[in-house]
Amino acid sequence: MSLLITRHQLQILQSLGVRINHPPEAESLRIPNAPFGMETHTNHPYEGAMPLGAYSYSHSYAPLVSEIGRYVSIGAGLKVTENTHPTDRISTSPAFYAPRKFTQWGGAKAALPTLTPFEPVAETVTIGHDVWIGGDVRIRAGVHIGTGAIIAAGSNVTKDVPEFAIVGGVPAKVIRMRFSPLTIARIRDLAWWRFAASDIAPLDTGAPERFLDALDTQINAGAIAERPEKRFLLRKFLRSRAFRVPPDAS
Repeated sequence: MSLLITRHQLQILQSLGVRINHPPEAESLRIPNAPFGMETHTNHPYEGAMPLGAYSYSHSYAPLVSEIGRYVSIGAGLKVTENTHPTDRISTSPAFYAPRKFTQWGGAKAALPTLTPFEPVAETVTIGHDVWIGGDVRIRAGVHIGTGAIIAAGSNVTKDVPEFAIVGGVPAKVIRMRFSPLTIARIRDLAWWRFAASDIAPLDTGAPERFLDALDTQINAGAIAERPEKRFLLRKFLRSRAFRVPPDAS
């Protein structure tokens, strides 16, 4: 199933905080149906919408990513690789499990019942908050990228990435941690991504310890309010009352 979004709908989405990049001259945009929820204040590639949390953007469309946290930055060329062949059998070849291949390559139809079927599990990738993924990264299906992680460009991620780790390489390995264990514990406790960018930007984001001190003070004083997570399905959103307004209505 795909979604057809008119220019007017794209403009409404942008005014509501959801930007789907598209050629300026395009009268409409057809993208795959987005089966996973997103938040507003997000930027999506023209190939398809991603399940982005608030203040996140992606230059890549990867349909096997099922959840992305807030404040996430994703470069171009992200690919999710599936395990499409069995690895625990005598052979990985579809000659031994795919009837079409078996008969194409000379197998007798009478022998088809002897084939052992193989159905790959459709696993998805999940991504935490404040993750930065460089360009041309490959992530194996089923992997979770922890909050605060950074993945170097060109990496091949084959296993879960710890929170706040910087990883890189083929296969990707931990290069170093972004912060000390004490600072990581404080970040987890305060979970700054719960708040709107406009509320936390003045708290000196360039100095992590001062930022955490200031945020802690603001929270204890009741001076800052958490922004609740509100995800929605794009298909249902396009059918909502917001899109029933005629293009020329004032």
